[in-house]
Amino acid sequence: MNTQQQVMQQSELLNRLVLDRGTAEEVGRVNELWLSVREHQVVGFTCKSGILGSKKRSFAWAEIESIGADSIIVNLNPEANDPGKPEPPSTLIGHEIWTDVGNKVGKVADYLFVPETGAVVNYLFVSSGWRGRLDGVYILPISAIASIGSKRVIVADAAVQEPQLFTPGLTQKVTQAAEFIKEDFQKTKLDLDSLKRGGQQITEQVKDKAQFVGDKAKELSEQVKGQAQVAAEKAKELSEQVKDQAQVAAEKAKELSYQVKDQAQSVTEKAKEKLSEIKPKRQDGAVDGEAEKTIDVSVSLDVEEKSKP
Repeated sequence: MNTQQQVMQQSELLNRLVLDRGTAEEVGRVNELWLSVREHQVVGFTCKSGILGSKKRSFAWAEIESIGADSIIVNLNPEANDPGKPEPPSTLIGHEIWTDVGNKVGKVADYLFVPETGAVVNYLFVSSGWRGRLDGVYILPISAIASIGSKRVIVADAAVQEPQLFTPGLTQKVTQAAEFIKEDFQKTKLDLDSLKRGGQQITEQVKDKAQFVGDKAKELSEQVKGQAQVAAEKAKELSEQVKDQAQVAAEKAKELSYQVKDQAQSVTEKAKEKLSEIKPKRQDGAVDGEAEKTIDVSVSLDVEEKSKP
């Protein structure tokens, strides 16, 4: 037999499709598994078909070819006789569980078995409120079973004092959810605290950066201000120098003007002296006028030559 699971629940096979390997036709759907309670072994199953499941057919576990996630493949032999249910047909599903000291524990709800062999591994039971357990599915080991009757199973009290939880019930789920929420809240709180500390660190860093930039800007402003003041003082000093140089030049020009004037007066006097010494021949009064003009022109040219730098 080929299977896809090592262990499965009896309830997983109920209502599963049954197909014939030889014809690929639908045989029916699983209605019941046969269990040998003394050997704790699945020995066969019944499938139903037709209107309202009116047709039933039984298969021994050996006739199963494979068990998949969606169907059971069987080798159907039309000529073979229906093996029928074992005598007495039995299942522990719904049996009450009592301890050997007289305490009612709960009811058998399911069992786990190996598909390859049909061997039962563990039974599963639901609590009837025993020891405060109101819901959830628990594991009942085969070794804990002391005896089996038509309606009840007696188990060792010590074996079910702290049963192993198989499927959590509503109470367990609520408790788990509460624990998860609590853990998540604590984790979220830690994350928020971490973010808060990170935000404070970033704020401090930004504050330090802003202060550093402000100090640098202030320092640069002072430098610019100092350089501007030095430049202003340099400009003022240069202005004073230019003013002094201009005053000196004006004084020199004034002095030169006086010198030129004195020289012109001196030249004029010398020219007059020379003129008085000359005894030109006069034919008429026009000669003296022309001579004076010549003297004035000579004096002007002489003054211009001396005034040139």
